[in-house]
Amino acid sequence: MSGNPTGAPVRPDAAPAVRIEAENEWAWCGSRRLTLTPRVFAVLRHLVEHRGRLITKDELLSVVWRGTIVSDAAVASSIRDLRRALDDSSDSPRYVQTVHRRGFRFIGPV
Repeated sequence: MSGNPTGAPVRPDAAPAVRIEAENEWAWCGSRRLTLTPRVFAVLRHLVEHRGRLITKDELLSVVWRGTIVSDAAVASSIRDLRRALDDSSDSPRYVQTVHRRGFRFIGPV
């Protein structure tokens, strides 16, 4: 990534595709295998399986945490870890878009 006049990095237009291997619980970003915890993998898998659709925090809590009592911070932490693994940014997302006060949407190539 090269800089621009504002000093912010310029993100390439073509983000590598994300691929899920459900049977192995592996995720790939282009040719790079991602190192994800089981919960973060489950979040990514759910987002990718419903690519383009708004996924609410409540839906993620229900699907990924399945009745375990956790706070919204658990979702935020998982999304942060997922973005870090994908080299994504909440300011200029290539993969995970935040829909303010509502949830998230997977927008990257698969």
